[in-house]
Amino acid sequence: MVSHADMSDDFVPTRSVARKTIAPAASAQNVAFFADFRPLKDFQPSQAMEMMMTKSKEQIEKLSNDAAAYGKESMDAWMKSGNIFMKGYEDLFKTYMNIAQKSAEKNGEAVKTLMACKTVSEYAEVQNRLAQQGFDDFMTGATKISELGIKLATDGFAPINDQLTKTMKKAGESVAA
Repeated sequence: MVSHADMSDDFVPTRSVARKTIAPAASAQNVAFFADFRPLKDFQPSQAMEMMMTKSKEQIEKLSNDAAAYGKESMDAWMKSGNIFMKGYEDLFKTYMNIAQKSAEKNGEAVKTLMACKTVSEYAEVQNRLAQQGFDDFMTGATKISELGIKLATDGFAPINDQLTKTMKKAGESVAA
């Protein structure tokens, strides 16, 4: 041990003083403390680094493959959705043109019917009937167009919605893992 007499204001312990004071007490404690850490005795930094690099490479490859698969699945969903919308717009346009053609034919017949009227009261009666029939035809056509539009939106967004649901499920599973 170093005595108080060996120390001065500018005392700097030498190695021999440190060996005498710290080493004997600390070495016994260190041996006992580190005896439980036998895996550290066999620790090889190069092996640890290699293991970390291999794990990182595997994780990056997995992320890369997952991203590529997600991109392909997303593109497929958008393409399928686009095809559904194109077909749906075609059906919607055909229905609209069919309604317009029937309306034009009925308007032609209405003009002939109105021109055949002989009295003002008969003209008013025919006009009221044609107006009611025109309104009923308009509501039927509007309902049909509306139903087709709703069906188109539902069917068209289904592939995208399904893909988004799959993606959210995978993300939830990844976070949980």
